[in-house]
Amino acid sequence: MAASALLALFVGGVVVTLVAADVRLTDAGGGSASTGLLQVRTDIGFGSVCGLNQAAAKVACRQMGFRLGVAATSPCSSYGGANLCGAPGTPVAKKNVRCQGGEMTLDACAWEPADSECADHSQDAIVYCSNTRAGDLVKDGSARLLSHNGSPSLSGAGRLEVFHAGAWSPVCSAGWTAGSASVACKQMGFDGAAATAAGDCENFEGYDACGSSLPAISNVACGGSESNLLECGFEAGDDVFCAQEESLVIACAGDGDTQGRPAKQQAAASLLQTRPGAIRRLRQA
Repeated sequence: MAASALLALFVGGVVVTLVAADVRLTDAGGGSASTGLLQVRTDIGFGSVCGLNQAAAKVACRQMGFRLGVAATSPCSSYGGANLCGAPGTPVAKKNVRCQGGEMTLDACAWEPADSECADHSQDAIVYCSNTRAGDLVKDGSARLLSHNGSPSLSGAGRLEVFHAGAWSPVCSAGWTAGSASVACKQMGFDGAAATAAGDCENFEGYDACGSSLPAISNVACGGSESNLLECGFEAGDDVFCAQEESLVIACAGDGDTQGRPAKQQAAASLLQTRPGAIRRLRQA
């Protein structure tokens, strides 16, 4: 079924009508974000999307002014260590949205009416939007935090990775210091390291968060005043002898950006989180 100006959707057994083709992404707190629950405006409020293909994620992000988009493969209930599924009783706008990739809006894509299988929101689509591909404009020494499933952490805790020599790499726990944790968290915009460390990557929040890559950076020794982890003493490349199980997981305090994005994108994401609707004003940025 192709979308049109007025569409039907399933909400608690009631059919309602879909209006203007507005889309948005919301985080766990309901604020606007560049990664989060995909929602489409309806005549009774925004409704989630019960499944979509990767091409649809790209179309949705492009409709919101981004260059790139990826649909998460992990469940909405555990994306980035947070539950991003729609709240019980809220609308589900569409099911199984399928785009070819060249459409300008989701309205031009095929879809199915949402049904009772979508009512519990467990199949809600999570989408990540960006303006840069991995490696594009990423500064050497950039840091990011990943959840157990490889998605950006939304809890401020996760596996630490650093961009060095053109690639993202886990950091080995060997030689890690409290000063290093402070620098890592602050360079991502957090207030600093949390009082309690995240712990062992093999049992991070009940999951194995060690990842599949060997750490390529170790013995990071910061005093705490550095602005970037690579300003500290460290070992890299052939000097590192660490197993995947030695990948470092840390916890940060406050709010920050865990995606390792360039400063311009971090600023845009911050604006979106504090000013819903600002995304329209960023289209030309």
